[in-house]
Amino acid sequence: MISRHLRRGVSQFVIAICVLMAITTSHAHLMVEQHGTVNFANGGAFLVLSVPVSAFDGADDDGDGALSAQELSRHAAEIEQQIHDGVQLLDGSGNPLPLQGLLMSLTPPDDTPTAPVRQLIALGRFPVDDPMSSLSLRIALHGKTPDEQQISITATHDGQSHEMVFTPDHEFHTMLPE
Repeated sequence: MISRHLRRGVSQFVIAICVLMAITTSHAHLMVEQHGTVNFANGGAFLVLSVPVSAFDGADDDGDGALSAQELSRHAAEIEQQIHDGVQLLDGSGNPLPLQGLLMSLTPPDDTPTAPVRQLIALGRFPVDDPMSSLSLRIALHGKTPDEQQISITATHDGQSHEMVFTPDHEFHTMLPE
């Protein structure tokens, strides 16, 4: 029998996915470029992250610096693997926690919703048992241009928030330090 705690976490994740699909369908932006959030609730860390397309090796077939729906479809497995390798929540021992239920969405410009895009939104959940202060986050997906070299993440838990800025020289941050 599934515990009430687990059912609530799964329900919240399903709601988050539905919201993502509704927003994606209406072509509104789910996340500001190169920003993200990690929200801790119900035994999980829920991630929403905007990553520059140029951070993904081998995905931009035509070399235009953007990603079309066709390119995303063709390279989804490779992009997903690069997200799993480049976005990691580490436990107190430094071991990566599994990123579950990864969804990827293109964020086209509002004025041309069918145009190829320069940012990809990733949404997923990490299962969390460790205390927040023992966890660290690693972001190693950075774009090729100077203005794509920084990603800002806000972590929240029980009313506390912690802002982190990730660069190629600073890929690790402690989550919600005490």
